[in-house]
Amino acid sequence: MEKSIKCYLCIICCVIIFTALHMSQTSSQRFNEFMQMMEYNINPLEAKSWTLPTEMSGTTHFVTDIIKEECSNVTQENRGRVNVSQKAPTLAEMWKIAESLGPGGEYLPDCQNPHHVAIIVPYRDRAEQLPVFLGHIHPFLINQRIIHYRIYIVNQADKNEFNRASLMNVGFTEALKDFDWTCFIFHDVDHLPEDTRNLYSCPDQPRMMAVAVDKWNYTMLYKSYFGGVVALRKEHFEKINGVSNKFWGWGGEDDDMRRRVVKHGMNITKYAKDIARYTTIKHKQAKKNNQRTTKILKETNRRWHSDGLNTLDYKLLSNKSMPHFTNITVELHGGCIVMCQSSNSVLIFSLIFSLLNLTRWKKRVSEL
Repeated sequence: MEKSIKCYLCIICCVIIFTALHMSQTSSQRFNEFMQMMEYNINPLEAKSWTLPTEMSGTTHFVTDIIKEECSNVTQENRGRVNVSQKAPTLAEMWKIAESLGPGGEYLPDCQNPHHVAIIVPYRDRAEQLPVFLGHIHPFLINQRIIHYRIYIVNQADKNEFNRASLMNVGFTEALKDFDWTCFIFHDVDHLPEDTRNLYSCPDQPRMMAVAVDKWNYTMLYKSYFGGVVALRKEHFEKINGVSNKFWGWGGEDDDMRRRVVKHGMNITKYAKDIARYTTIKHKQAKKNNQRTTKILKETNRRWHSDGLNTLDYKLLSNKSMPHFTNITVELHGGCIVMCQSSNSVLIFSLIFSLLNLTRWKKRVSEL
């Protein structure tokens, strides 16, 4: 009887471990398959020759025509609300979008002195959402007509818990190796803007972009919320030393960034609710670790200068220009392994503990 119970528990443990590993591997494979599919089907773009005006030379960017008027004088066509679809675009539709882009998902408008914007998307295990996001955000930004932008998908490929803040720091650091971007927009992959009047640029003060979000009945999560989609100028992000690298798991990094911004005397600006509207792609929300985030946030004002861009620790695995985005894949250092924190692991350890207790109990009964 004792051997049967041990065997049964061991089988359950093996099944749970195999399932957890398979889910992790499957998600990673989906991301890789998506990248390979896009590269193969839009391969003809590699034959295009892109050049850049002399004032922006020194890196691989592009322009299709002679730049004429000032971007500040350009007006949007069909300004206002756009249709938001949560359906992934077809390959033909993705091909059509790519025809307007240069390598790495970069777009340069046909006007002089555009806004230079790096869009940083912290990413892991969202292969279903990525094509939806790309299929929506590119036409949206191109329609604004005055944004020189490039989309950076910063993919965390290690076994640590997800660290959105560190990926933001990585994206900022790596993007500046391509071009001297003046504006950085940190963008969740599940947020889709609804109104082209919500200009993707950086004003003189940091901007909260996602003011009205559908899943919160077109309000913000709470009054001081500074997440989802936020815009900061390069000098602002450097001044606050980026974001803390200590937020492993979900939640807290938004409040840390807001506290850093406020501490340095900056004011957070917002568009009106009827403009800064977002639809979110539906997915299962991770559980927030309130105890951990509260403890770290209490130390923000004390350690902002010693925790952020200047303490970022990562290994760059790849930096690859895809037709619709630049893929930056990294391993982050210093985190806690996901398997040690997951609910599956808790169940595994509980089963092992029960097995050990059962063995001890049987031994004591036999000794009586």
